[in-house]
Amino acid sequence: MENKDGRQLGMGRWEPVYWAAALIPFMISLVFYQKMPEQVPTQWDWEGQVNGYSSRFSACFGIPAFMLVMEVVLLWALRLDPKWWNIKRSGPLAHISRWFLVILGILVQVIITAAGLGIQVDVGRIVSVFIGLAVLIMGNVLPRCRYNFTMGIRTPWTLNDEENWNKTHRIAGSLWMAGGLLMMVLGYLRMEALYFAVVIVIVLAPVGYSYIVYRRESV
Repeated sequence: MENKDGRQLGMGRWEPVYWAAALIPFMISLVFYQKMPEQVPTQWDWEGQVNGYSSRFSACFGIPAFMLVMEVVLLWALRLDPKWWNIKRSGPLAHISRWFLVILGILVQVIITAAGLGIQVDVGRIVSVFIGLAVLIMGNVLPRCRYNFTMGIRTPWTLNDEENWNKTHRIAGSLWMAGGLLMMVLGYLRMEALYFAVVIVIVLAPVGYSYIVYRRESV
C-alpha cells in the first residue's frame, strides 16, 4: 500500500469486501427480477409520492450499473490525482467517499425493489436523513483532507494556496458536522425549505470563506 507509483490507494484486505458490496444491488435485482412489474417506481417527490417510472430492466440493472461506474470513476480519479500522496495522507476521507457511493447504491436498490414489490417506503425521509448523516461524517474528517485536486473544497483560492486550503477545510469541517446534524433532523421532520437552505449554506459558506482568506492575505 506504500507503492510510490500513485496507484495504490485501495483498502488493502477490505478491497474485495468493498467490490463484493458494490455488487449487492445486482444480487438484489437478480433475486426479485421476476416479481417486479414492467414499470417500476424510481423517482419520488419530497413527500414520498411517485413521480417517475423506469422499465423493469433499467430499474433492476441500469441504475446499479450507473452506480458501479461512478464507483470505478471515483477510484481512478483518486489514483490519477497528481497529489495522490496527499489523498493517502488524508485519513479515512477517501475510503468514506468510496463507501458512501456503495452504501447509497445498496440503499437506492432496496428502495426501488421494495417499491416495485408494492411495499410502502418513506423514501424522502430515508434518503434525506442518510445524506445528512453522510455530511456529518464527512465533516468530521474534512479538516484532515490534505491539498489535492479530487476531494475537498476545491476553489481557485484553496487550489492556489495550501494554507488557504487548510484554513478553509478546518472551518468547513465544523460547518458540515453542524449542517449534517441539522439535515438529519430537518429531513426527518420533512422541512424541505430549511433542509435545502442548510445545503446551500454548507456548500457556499466555505467558498466564501476561502475567498475572504485570499483577500486578507493579498493585502
